[in-house]
Amino acid sequence: MEITSENLTNLIFEIINLLVSKIFNSIDQTIYSLLDKITFIDENMLDSPHFIKLFGSHSEPGIIMICNSLALGVFIYYSFKLMLSYLVMSKIQSPIQFFFKSLIFIACMNACLWICSEIISLISIVTKTLNILSEDLFGCDISFQTFLSSLNNLFYRNDSIYNLFSFDGIIKSFSSIGMISLIFTYSLRYILIQVFVLISPIAFISLLLENTEFFFKSWIRNFLSLLLIQVFLSFILLLSNTFQYLSNPTIIKLLYIATIYAINRANLFMKELLGGLSYNINSTLGSIKSR
Repeated sequence: MEITSENLTNLIFEIINLLVSKIFNSIDQTIYSLLDKITFIDENMLDSPHFIKLFGSHSEPGIIMICNSLALGVFIYYSFKLMLSYLVMSKIQSPIQFFFKSLIFIACMNACLWICSEIISLISIVTKTLNILSEDLFGCDISFQTFLSSLNNLFYRNDSIYNLFSFDGIIKSFSSIGMISLIFTYSLRYILIQVFVLISPIAFISLLLENTEFFFKSWIRNFLSLLLIQVFLSFILLLSNTFQYLSNPTIIKLLYIATIYAINRANLFMKELLGGLSYNINSTLGSIKSR
């Protein structure tokens, strides 16, 4: 059988489509379930025995014991500053005010793991409430797995074969590549949340002195920004569940692409709204290349 250039071209296209289809199927089977676990977190993320051991307590070595020693250092620093204020006639916060602030904030410091856990739990309750709302209204939950199922139902109707060199293939490729970026972005967010919980005792200690209070304000703003991103994502995915009721397939596909773009940019949107850290992988790599 003679192989023509047209047959050879078709064969190459089929091989490319087959390879890319297998890659994207592998991504679909692994990444979306991982995204749900690392994005929609709850207080159980702090239940790791190793994390609790690292955090420690007032009687066991760990972050808390170090911060209790740091609190003692703050007391010594304030005592010297108070004595010096009587000599140079400078104005500082009164001893009574410092004493009551110390009682409150040192107690908060020793209970900060519980406080952070309750804050995370509150954000998780809001997310689960939106999930229940979605199930009642649209019969589906808020998750990346559901988002994937909607995408596949849209692009692979009637057992259609994946074609990289078609409009549907380009959109499907864009969505899969976008999700690869998300797995790194929200893995970094997961780590940052644990880091901010670890430094929470230092944040509460910083409230003892007026000239270090800015550290707590910066910590709480960044910590809440990291947590609230999952509420923002829940609203985006809740909105995407309404696309199934539209009649024009092309508009639906474009809206799904816009949804993926919004999910990728969600961190930047939250930063503009509330402030906080930027942990978007694409933005970080872009800034490194520009240097």
